[in-house]
Parts: sequence; structure tokens; C-alpha cells
Amino acid sequence: MSFEVRAHLVGAGRVVAVDLRADATDADAATARELRDALLGILRAHVGCDEGVAMVAESEAHLQRAALRFPVTTVVTAQGCEQHPTGTGVDRSFSHLLSAFADLASRGAWPRVKVCKNDTCYTAFLDKTRNSSALYCSMACSGQMAIRAYRERKKECAAR
Repeated sequence: MSFEVRAHLVGAGRVVAVDLRADATDADAATARELRDALLGILRAHVGCDEGVAMVAESEAHLQRAALRFPVTTVVTAQGCEQHPTGTGVDRSFSHLLSAFADLASRGAWPRVKVCKNDTCYTAFLDKTRNSSALYCSMACSGQMAIRAYRERKKECAAR
């Protein structure tokens, strides 16, 4: 998760900075990777990546199972409606992550949640541009892709 998305979620009270490395098991690490892959599959399809479209059904099914395994509790107050993660330890962190994505969607920010188009990165980020046109998570990725495109064009010209 990019710093911008994490900062947004921490600022909104959706993510708590906790060091879970001491409590995490190999099974937790495998679950985290599966959850990451499912979320990236959804986000890749969301931004129009071809490989993401092929992964949508599998990713959605995995996220539905994860929602049952890592539930959240809905709390309605005079200030509004919030989702509070349940569970403890690593499972609570997974609940936090899923509730954070649901919170972004309910706030209307889902169209701005994207994944970097750099094929070596795929970092999730929150697009803060005026016209919601960002393709890359950072200037470094943007520059890297521009250099790749330049080298590819140069290679094509040399081949002619």
C-alpha cells in the first residue's frame, strides 16, 4: 500500500500503526499475500489492465470469503455510520484493511483508488489529480515507464 493511501486511511482513523511481525505466522503471511493478490486483481480490473479483467471472478470470490473470515461491525451514531474491525492480532489487521477499502468506496473515493501501471510495481495509490488521470504511484514509476517507452521507440527505429 502506498504512503498516500496509508496516510489517508490513518488520517481517517481507518488504520492503526501496529507492529504485528512478532505475532504473525507463516499462515498469516500466506493469507496476507492471497488478500493482496485478490485486491490487486480487483484494482487492476478497475483501472483497465487486461490481466485484471481475467482475474475478477476469482478475486471477488476470494474477497467474499475473506469478508466472512475477517468481519467488521457496523456502528451507527449521530455523526454517521462506521465499520469497526473485529478480531484480534493479525486477523484484526485484515479486517482493518477490508473495512478501509469499503470506507473509501462508501465515501465516493473508489474511482480514485488505483494501482500503478508500472508492470514492476503494482502499488495501490489514491489518485489526487484534479481530473483523476494518474497512472503511476510516483514520479519514479512515471519516469521509469517513460524511459522504457523511449528505449523501445529507439530500438524500433534502429531496427528499421
